[in-house]
Amino acid sequence: MNAASQLNLDKCLARVQALSNLRTIYLVWNITLETINVSNPQEIWSADGSNIPEIKPHTKAKHQILDTYLENLIYTLYGKGRYGETTFTFVDGFCGGGMYYDLDNETEWQGSPIRMIEAIRAGYKKSKREYDLNVKFIFIDNKLEHLACLKNYSMPKAGLGELVNGQPNEFRGEVGKLVEECEFISGEFENLINEVVFKIDIRKGHSFFFIDPYGWTDVSMQSIRKINSLKRTEILYTYMIDYLKRFLLGKSGKDKETFDKILEAEDYYKLSSFSIFERTGGQCYLRNESMRLFRDKGNAKYVFTFSMIPRGNVNVLYYLMHLSQKLTALEVIKESFWQKNNLDYQYYFELYGHGFKTADFYEENQLELKFDITKNSEDFCLEKLDIHLGNIIRNNKDGIIFHELCHQTMELNPASKKHYTTYINLLRNEKEIEIWRNGQIVKGSKVDLQRNDIIKLTGYKQLSFF
Repeated sequence: MNAASQLNLDKCLARVQALSNLRTIYLVWNITLETINVSNPQEIWSADGSNIPEIKPHTKAKHQILDTYLENLIYTLYGKGRYGETTFTFVDGFCGGGMYYDLDNETEWQGSPIRMIEAIRAGYKKSKREYDLNVKFIFIDNKLEHLACLKNYSMPKAGLGELVNGQPNEFRGEVGKLVEECEFISGEFENLINEVVFKIDIRKGHSFFFIDPYGWTDVSMQSIRKINSLKRTEILYTYMIDYLKRFLLGKSGKDKETFDKILEAEDYYKLSSFSIFERTGGQCYLRNESMRLFRDKGNAKYVFTFSMIPRGNVNVLYYLMHLSQKLTALEVIKESFWQKNNLDYQYYFELYGHGFKTADFYEENQLELKFDITKNSEDFCLEKLDIHLGNIIRNNKDGIIFHELCHQTMELNPASKKHYTTYINLLRNEKEIEIWRNGQIVKGSKVDLQRNDIIKLTGYKQLSFF
């Protein structure tokens, strides 16, 4: 590479590392699991697939979330609207060998790379669009044997052998076509992040990073910021908080210094006793501080945070953080979790990471803050909406745009966009509100709300918002 080319490359890399100061929004959910060990050594795959690791319950849960969310993401961004997004890049930063052994069912369990591909195909088929969808997958692992297993064993066994050549391949749907390309990169994620961000910035479109590291030292807060410097990106990131507890209490020591340096957490987690982690208040404090850390340091605009915990326990195994730049992504991932009735969810109010709250605050208010999400809890969810949405609607007598209502309240309740629509239609049927669209009141028994619809109390004249 000549000097001019190197200079241009350096400028591009500097550009993609530029960070924006954006407000962060947080949510927290809990997923209840059967196991409590997430600090195991790195899982090992043999190059020929003769040795594959056993799948753990918490990994199964993450895969279920990944499946549902990515299918819904493609359907929402590509399949809906007059003309959706057509270019996507999906990055699996710790992809492994692509196949596990499920001891419970005595069969193989597909890993995240295969599930990514299959979820995108499912979303593409569901969309039924005539124009093409262009998707690139980047699979990263620090062991060549793992990538060899993925390419030579797992993907062919899953019927995806045509994608291992690194070239664009066409997958035909009922209409249009899906163009898929897989790139396999061996190396440490931290050492490759500049290269990957640069490629995505040149490629444009929407990007998604699945970051499921083996330990907390594998991903720095600086790398999170670099990813979030991309305009249209999302991160689903495993934050291994249970394994970190011993570093959070010490005031000194090499491990604590390393933790603070990598995650930039020196001014966070000011607990003085390990026993407080055993109480609900302490757990809530820990979650709120983690959200505050990623809000302050991660530079994401929206962050959806939920926790995985052992069944019958309050101690968190790890947080799965969804960081994004668009409200749509927050709406889609909330909808995805309501679809998964086989998982137990739990929501805690006042866990947004926007301000400091003590462990005592959560301990004293836990009965009011806790909300178990089950198939039978939608009525309670609508009651909560009457607090968060209802007050805003009633205090805006001249009306409020639906998109702005979602922006102000999506972090404050466990409801999906579907619940918002149900609640607003209830108010409309009670003749408490009207819905205005393009200067006219919307008629009909039920309204499918659009982002620019104006929700207005009845009996008030509409004012222009433009």
